[in-house]
Amino acid sequence: MSHLDPDQIALIALGEPVATPSDRVHLSECAQCAADVEETTRVARIARSTLDDAGLQHPSEQVWSHIADELGLADRQGSARPRRRSPRRTRIVWILAASLTLVVGVSAAVWGLVLRPTVVTVAVATLDALPDHPGVTGTADVEADRDGARTLVVTLDGVPTSGSFREVWLIRSDTTALISLGILTSGRGTFAIPDDVDLRQYDLVDISAEPLDGNPAHSGDSIVRGTLTIT
Repeated sequence: MSHLDPDQIALIALGEPVATPSDRVHLSECAQCAADVEETTRVARIARSTLDDAGLQHPSEQVWSHIADELGLADRQGSARPRRRSPRRTRIVWILAASLTLVVGVSAAVWGLVLRPTVVTVAVATLDALPDHPGVTGTADVEADRDGARTLVVTLDGVPTSGSFREVWLIRSDTTALISLGILTSGRGTFAIPDDVDLRQYDLVDISAEPLDGNPAHSGDSIVRGTLTIT
């Protein structure tokens, strides 16, 4: 009697829908193949039961211990525990081990993409109104993407919409230097932060009222200002 291929045995044990009607008939009649499927299914169940969210990247020692036991390899203390295994049975278990390793690796990659946020907030600030602009409120968040690129997201409420435009600045804590990030055209804006800007030095977020005079310098009329806190 010809037996099922070891590859097919391993896939059936993993629950893959690969068994044909004739394969199922064969399993009902062939004690050896049925035993191979049962034993390989048991190993797969043990391996899967040891996987959790914290161990997706590498199968646990328990997984490899059971696989080594099925293969008749030496235990972790170096004492041999020889068990008679046919080349066919050994091949089936190795196929199962390789399949489980692939599943674990793919799961780790998928979980890494799903669980790791696209952007993370790395600094925040509350923007307080200066005396000439009572009632204005604002916030500033620095977000970093997976590649480390940073953006400043600002919101501003309660400021008049006419008479001047609003410019967003990063200012050194000692006020000796400043960087313009752009113009805030609505109540919310997103601005790229240059890669070489150290937010531990340029930690003041300032939004100023700028007259339409063509002068690129800060007008000196700050609407709101706040200090970034690194999260």
